[in-house]
Amino acid sequence: MNKAFYLAVVARPGPEAAERMHRLTEKLQAPGMADLVAVPELRVVGDPAAAQLTLPNGRGIILGHLFRRVDSKRVTAMSGEEALSSRDFVKAYWGGYVAIRAFEDRVEILRDPSGMVPCYHAEIDGVHVLTSRPDLLFGTGLLDPIIDWTIVAQSLVYRDFRPARTCLRGVSELLPGAVLDLSERGASTHCAWSPWQFAQPAARITDPAEAITTLRDVMIVTLGAWAGCFERPMIEISGGLDSSIVAAGMRAPGPAIHCLTFGPAAGDASELPWARAVAEHLGYPLAELVADAATVDIGHSDAQDLPRPCARAFSQALDRPIQKVAAKLCIDAFFGGGGGDSMFCLTHSALPLIDRLTAEGLGRGIFESAGDIAQLTRTNIWKVLAAAARRLPRAHSSMPRPMTNAFLARHVPETLPWPEGNSWLAAPPGVPPGKRNHVWSIIGIQNQLEGYGREAMAPLLAPLLSQPIAETCIAIPTWYWCIGGNNRAVAREAFRDRLPASVIDRRTKVSFSSLAYRVIRANMTILREMLLDGALARQGLLDRERIAGFLDGTMADGEALPELMALVEVEAWVRHWEARSLR
Repeated sequence: MNKAFYLAVVARPGPEAAERMHRLTEKLQAPGMADLVAVPELRVVGDPAAAQLTLPNGRGIILGHLFRRVDSKRVTAMSGEEALSSRDFVKAYWGGYVAIRAFEDRVEILRDPSGMVPCYHAEIDGVHVLTSRPDLLFGTGLLDPIIDWTIVAQSLVYRDFRPARTCLRGVSELLPGAVLDLSERGASTHCAWSPWQFAQPAARITDPAEAITTLRDVMIVTLGAWAGCFERPMIEISGGLDSSIVAAGMRAPGPAIHCLTFGPAAGDASELPWARAVAEHLGYPLAELVADAATVDIGHSDAQDLPRPCARAFSQALDRPIQKVAAKLCIDAFFGGGGGDSMFCLTHSALPLIDRLTAEGLGRGIFESAGDIAQLTRTNIWKVLAAAARRLPRAHSSMPRPMTNAFLARHVPETLPWPEGNSWLAAPPGVPPGKRNHVWSIIGIQNQLEGYGREAMAPLLAPLLSQPIAETCIAIPTWYWCIGGNNRAVAREAFRDRLPASVIDRRTKVSFSSLAYRVIRANMTILREMLLDGALARQGLLDRERIAGFLDGTMADGEALPELMALVEVEAWVRHWEARSLR
């Protein structure tokens, strides 16, 4: 069992509070969990060997890894700082954690901005339960697994913009950077950290050279801090920029770091030359695996125990070989470059030009950035300027544009409300449109951090989402990220002296479309049944005619492929919970 699992129970003070907390905890806790905190209003159980920090007098616990902001040293003891307000706490510390603190008049739960430690919430008979194992809430009959079809539809229409409510009624998520206050007055949430604070013009880094130096320094310290937390971490490298930067930043004496990569199946392009170059340059052992499409069970969701259908079915073909290698090497953590494209502002639009126009007005810089974007998008400067002019009238929306699914019934996106409870979604006034898209892209990463089978073996961490890295990247102007016609230009230059030139200057990417095609063709009969006669279809959410036409055709539309697979994954998740409900 992954040592990050925990269960916290909070009750209002009263003569029966301790007994109610005890009864509920005994019903819910899983094997291997032991008492970590026990005070009148709070009880926490989990693995005593997991990464955690108990607060003085047992008045709370930090579950996960905590580092001091001033020097990124790991915190092993506290003396007074635990009483900081939540907003001051996120200024003084960073990490991957959930902080549960008992004060005189309330219990406060803070989830750090990276979201690396899950935190789900339910109220049962007046007692509040916080856990990384939401499936435990349904195993004892305390809650019935009732699917909330509005939230399921939102997960398809709005894709990665998660609401606080989950797809199972009665269970909500404490979103990253948020605080849950539990007191005699009830439960309330507020935001302790917001990305928009660093997107404001006043926070902007105003020199490209300073941006490169600052990002390099922050990333080396932050990634190095993560490397020191584990003895045998594994880094999945693709040979692309993001995962290579993680591998380079985690290079430090002490941990026995292993790398893995995936070689091509027959007919696919290969990432191996770049991955091998990174491993050789850094001196890491490299395991070379091949994705196994035969291991994919499209009727199974690796997110089946989560209250959201966030898994990717084809990722089973990667996950199963990874688990085999990790077991042999006794890996204690998985790392990767997840979120790098978003964090490093990968864009192919003219929005950075509008941002620069907003910041500097019309001048020479506008034509410099127009030239950079033209080179990046392989067009000419006049087309870039024209595209920016067309975007200007509609560049000021305060909410992100929905990324809907083309196979949904037409009425679904037309009648569906916006996801609620995510305080990060609405952009405040004064943030230019390119930076808004940058922040929204970072927010969307949160839907891709869980739902992998290997999480049962060891924590799966996305270090590029660490708070110091996020704050720095958001403060860098969007037009800096495409200087010289290079995407993610600031990150490339920040690590130019630490990685092979072939990787730093690489512009290509290898997709997994062929893997998805093989999975679909090998499972066409069951896939057709799942989509045309399954729960989503019965709920009227799907355009069955369009799906049938796509499956009967050549399936040549590469952009539609992940949208189709998203429906399969949601259907598999729904079937699991419907079966549990029947049982």
